[in-house]
Amino acid sequence: MTLSSNPEYTNNLIHASSPYLLQHAHNPVNWEEWSPGLWQRARTENKMVLVSIGYSACHWCHVMEKECFEDVQSAEMMNNWFINVKVDREERPDVDMVYMDACQLMTGKGGWPLNVFCLPDGRPVYAGTYFPNTAWQQVLLKLNAMWTSDREKALEYAEKVQAGMKQMSLVEHARTAATKRADLPALYETMSAGFDWDEGGPDRAPKFPLPNNYELLLDHYICTGNAETLDFVNLTLIKMANGGIYDQLRGGFCRYSTDKFWFAPHFEKMLYDNAQLISLYARAFAVTESPLYKDIVNECLLFCNNELKDATGLYYSALDADSEGVEGRYYVFTWNELQQALNSDELEFARIAYSCTEKGNWEHGFNILHKRLAPLQILEQLNLDVHSYHALMRSIKAKLLVMQENRNRPGLDYKTITSWNGLMIKALADAAVFLGDEKYLSEAEKLADKLWDTQWKNDTLWRIYSKGKSSVDGFLEDYAHLAEGLLRLYSASGNAKYAGQALLLVENTIKRFRDPETGVFYFTPADADPLVIRKTDLSDDVMNSSTSIMADVMQQLAVLYGKPAMQDMAAELQTMVRQQMTKYPAWYSNWARLAHATATGLLQIECMGENAGKAAEQLRRKLPSTAVISFTTETSALPVFEGKNTESGLRIYICLGQTCLEPVDTLEKAMELAFDLVSAAE
Repeated sequence: MTLSSNPEYTNNLIHASSPYLLQHAHNPVNWEEWSPGLWQRARTENKMVLVSIGYSACHWCHVMEKECFEDVQSAEMMNNWFINVKVDREERPDVDMVYMDACQLMTGKGGWPLNVFCLPDGRPVYAGTYFPNTAWQQVLLKLNAMWTSDREKALEYAEKVQAGMKQMSLVEHARTAATKRADLPALYETMSAGFDWDEGGPDRAPKFPLPNNYELLLDHYICTGNAETLDFVNLTLIKMANGGIYDQLRGGFCRYSTDKFWFAPHFEKMLYDNAQLISLYARAFAVTESPLYKDIVNECLLFCNNELKDATGLYYSALDADSEGVEGRYYVFTWNELQQALNSDELEFARIAYSCTEKGNWEHGFNILHKRLAPLQILEQLNLDVHSYHALMRSIKAKLLVMQENRNRPGLDYKTITSWNGLMIKALADAAVFLGDEKYLSEAEKLADKLWDTQWKNDTLWRIYSKGKSSVDGFLEDYAHLAEGLLRLYSASGNAKYAGQALLLVENTIKRFRDPETGVFYFTPADADPLVIRKTDLSDDVMNSSTSIMADVMQQLAVLYGKPAMQDMAAELQTMVRQQMTKYPAWYSNWARLAHATATGLLQIECMGENAGKAAEQLRRKLPSTAVISFTTETSALPVFEGKNTESGLRIYICLGQTCLEPVDTLEKAMELAFDLVSAAE
């Protein structure tokens, strides 16, 4: 984003490091950053506080800013009556979680921009998302009138909302018995009732990719051989890859599709989406060997490296949906623009292959490039051979990319987020293993080393890195996703350094985030500035919940380091969510993946000696994602290898739960035994 060189207004956000906050630095609203001090001032001045939350790539955040926060009359009302706080939800997900709960409790829905009016002590009394300016001014008037003349009503309502938020948290922590083997088939049946068998994904709109759902389904297929499960995963991944949600020119997925056809996205591109989808498509390639999936992995990684990677090797957060004041303008084409860029053969190819029309296939005469036909159908309609097909495709992409480069690029959110970079470590390690490409392993190691050196300081993990400075004490999400990425990198590389770093993170997390009395892991550390509610993070949404990732990581570390207490903690966490997981497996899909491993016995494999790395790689490609697979070609200090032989060629040790088999000396025998164990578990 480019700020005006001669602005009429400047507020306190001018000192912020967040691109989202800087977008509002020249609003006439007297915005402030979140800080404990502003709440003390609110109590002193006895003013209500507006907490307005969004993120830099959010389209409707931009719309509301233009309509409301740049309007002088609205700004005057806000400045006179309220203390106004802008929050970047990506910097402060803890604040966002608390006030999103309040919004959903009050209105039954949520989203961004999120606008919450609070008492001077932080308790919310009114919440909503996007407001046009006329409606916004009415809200300001009514809330000021209530605070001025009917304060008791505000206090009474705040008490009810606070009680409701506490109740929501209590429900989350209810415990049940552990999942049993007999419970597992019902999870799939419940989940499959919501499948869209025409377009893939959930049978609703809008559609989010939700990679965790398909990771669970791939595990289900591997363990049961249920062909229907794999058919649905393939349907979904193909439809997403060919839809408008995927950038057919530059690679990379947009955040979600506004329709049920994966056609018209909100055009923001987020690092966390693409990292998770890289892992998913890489694993799907290992299971199916579909060339399309391999292409998607390579293209998405190229996009991330070209457009989201900084000079130090860390990854930025996001690209905006808007450019030139229009959502998606950078990515779409009018027919006239296509005519200018392409020759007649290429134009006809674009009409058939990318479903472009003279009137436009989307709004305002624009065309979103997407593929409704399979390559063979395109060859047939255009009477092309394979060589001509690929030549036309390359030529069209090259010409349209040149046209794009002459446009104003979408805004870049240039902050680095530790948890999202942890997902990228995992994505690169997965690409290395599942595609068999060592360059991605090298990239994963470089990213992990840089992130660790930058963000782990004095036994504290920082969340944000921007403009050469680390800031914001890390949340459970940061510790969990970085530990997960490091363990995945250890599994891919065999370098025990990364397992040791993951252990250090988790031991720190247990000390700072876990309540020893309840076993609950909170999203914020115990020494953080308190919010009106201390939240947990339990449901698996567009990202896996930080608690489910922590449970997964502890299960792995319990095996690698011989720490049964961590295994007990992971099992205890699963009992907190079983009731909700059983009802809504699609929203607790990572928990369901862990429940499967716990109910059937955690599969543990250690490969030792000659070609151990290759054997471990092959096993990871074909076995459930919860299997703890490690390897070493020499003596290792890790407890998991203690007493195991590395001196007589390849040796593979296989255990299920607490039961271990005699070691075998070939990959084929190991694969057969492992499959017998996981299939027998069903």
